[in-house]
Amino acid sequence: MTSFVDPPRLPTIDLSLFDLGDPWRDHVAAQVDWASGTFGLFHIVGHGVDAGLIDTLLELSRKFVVQEESAKSRAHPDGLLADLPGFRDAVHEYTTAMTGLGHKLMTAMARGLRLHDSYFVDRFTGKPATLLRILDYPIALPPAVSQRDKGESADRGLLTIVKQGDEGGQQVRFGGRWLEVPAVAGALLCYVGPVLERLTSGRYVSPVHRLSNNRGSERLSMSFYFEPDVHAQLQPIAEFARAPVRAEPVQWRGGRGSGASLSRISASR
Repeated sequence: MTSFVDPPRLPTIDLSLFDLGDPWRDHVAAQVDWASGTFGLFHIVGHGVDAGLIDTLLELSRKFVVQEESAKSRAHPDGLLADLPGFRDAVHEYTTAMTGLGHKLMTAMARGLRLHDSYFVDRFTGKPATLLRILDYPIALPPAVSQRDKGESADRGLLTIVKQGDEGGQQVRFGGRWLEVPAVAGALLCYVGPVLERLTSGRYVSPVHRLSNNRGSERLSMSFYFEPDVHAQLQPIAEFARAPVRAEPVQWRGGRGSGASLSRISASR
């Protein structure tokens, strides 16, 4: 049985080592596999997403949220805010980088599960659906628990990759208690999604989590959702299924669609 420090410490994985080839690929894959099956959540550094791009997108988002209410535009059908100069280009560049990161993480997971490196891209993520949500949290926001506590799932799809502010604010349920998820300089947070939990028949866990903001200042959070191809046929991985796999796979019906959005969270939630 694995022992933990008290309180348990979430792992931080250097994904840049994955690019060095074997044996580093196996080393990183084993770390991702353990973290996904233990916490369902881990920090990643060396992710290759340009820090300058992240800062630019956050700064543009801050400029948007401080505009007067009358100056705010409605979201266009593609979810982008056309009247914020530079925002569209920054979103496109960021989502492109994050999509590549999602593919790399799924490759690491496939290797950690002792599957072919291309297992997920061949079956589920050849043309992934993606969504970027930039959320502005007010100064006083009580903890908001994931809907999984109510028998539903707040997150959908395979992976959610989050850029949280330097002040933190994320918490995860582990071992019957809430753990603070500290901010790690330059890191992104990766959450296992419920679809991935089902595909692995529970070997990977989709964690109950929540957000709060009581730090005396507003905070921005950027969540990138990496979901299966809209035509993907979802079927549990045979190697981990606890029962015979159904003859007919389940059609993936999609999550929240693709695109990007920026919105504020109500303090009264």
